[in-house]
Amino acid sequence: MSSQAGDKPQAPKLFRCPSCGASLEVVDAPSVTCKYCATNVPVPAELRPHRPPVIQPQVIIQPTSVDYSEQYVQAVRGSQRFGCILTIVILLLVGGITVFALVSSQAAIGNIIGEVSSATGIDIQLPGATPEPAFAEVVLEFGGKGSGPGKFDDARYVVVDPDGSIFVAEYDSGRLQKFDPAGKFLKQITIEPDQNGNNYVSGMAADYEGHLYISRSGDILKLSTEGGSLIDTFSGDSDTRYGPIAVDASNIIYAMNDDEEGLVKLDADGNELLRVPDLISSVDKDEFSFNVNVAVDGTGQIYITSGFGNKVYVFDREGKYTDRFGEEGTAPGQLSSPGAVAVDGQGRIFVDTFGGISVFNASGTYLGSLPRDYTQGAVMGLTVDVEGFVYAVTNEGIVFKYRVIGGD
Repeated sequence: MSSQAGDKPQAPKLFRCPSCGASLEVVDAPSVTCKYCATNVPVPAELRPHRPPVIQPQVIIQPTSVDYSEQYVQAVRGSQRFGCILTIVILLLVGGITVFALVSSQAAIGNIIGEVSSATGIDIQLPGATPEPAFAEVVLEFGGKGSGPGKFDDARYVVVDPDGSIFVAEYDSGRLQKFDPAGKFLKQITIEPDQNGNNYVSGMAADYEGHLYISRSGDILKLSTEGGSLIDTFSGDSDTRYGPIAVDASNIIYAMNDDEEGLVKLDADGNELLRVPDLISSVDKDEFSFNVNVAVDGTGQIYITSGFGNKVYVFDREGKYTDRFGEEGTAPGQLSSPGAVAVDGQGRIFVDTFGGISVFNASGTYLGSLPRDYTQGAVMGLTVDVEGFVYAVTNEGIVFKYRVIGGD
């Protein structure tokens, strides 16, 4: 049943592919082809929409006597009615063709303008056209290229603590800067190098108790968000090289392990709780993990992206694969070289791709995208604060704060 005006669209019915476990959408057909393993999967009959049978009315013809004079009059009147009806039909056809041509031309022009707008980052509107309501808006912007306070040479990571303080870390300088919720520079924190002189930052996250976690090669550093002082260092073993990290609502740390192409789960004191190697290749044997990113929601559900893939992989809090979604491309809702990923308190998943920052619900349905100005750099890091605002930092050193309007 189609939704009435003003109603929210109904979520599609989903069922699992018996071959690979991917989510498939119920369609009104005997079967559907899985876009991940190409298996032709029968659609369960109980899930398909049921239509009531069509009852054909019975027509009973009663015998009548023939009055030829009346028949002649009726024939004349019938021919007159037929002529009027034929004229109306012709006028309707001509008018319909004209309207269709105008609408089709405007739609085609709209498609072309949409492609130009996407490529240039410039919002172009047809004269008299009513713009669609914005899905999200930028409410704060600060930063820029440079080495002075509030500027960045190689910004890669952005996180926000529960108090709203914003932290931005650079990759190769060991420089971490703190800003207030309005983007005002507060202080600079220097990340000390390890015993090999390495202070390359490969991940950063904030917990809900006033701590920052920074991955630095084989270590995770635990810092105070108040003053930036070092509280502890979690050192990994010889098979551990920490990459991107995330923290759930229980202050459990989820760290990608580049050496094993897997995941390491730690408590707030650095004790290892779980280690899952070959996370993506266990699902897609031909998928090579590269530029992997991680996000986690309030229940501990894990979302993984890989720069060589075109999907978001979903795992439960124990590292067991549960789902995946996404298809290759740069059109809205498609994923091409996905990078930074974040999730908000409503379960909306934000993924930066070659085509922009796309937003999906927990079922993988595309909701919309965040506005992007490509002249201000490519997105390197994403995060969401406790109030649901989304933050992005670009390689031009610019930090954006977004407020999501639609997609509930």
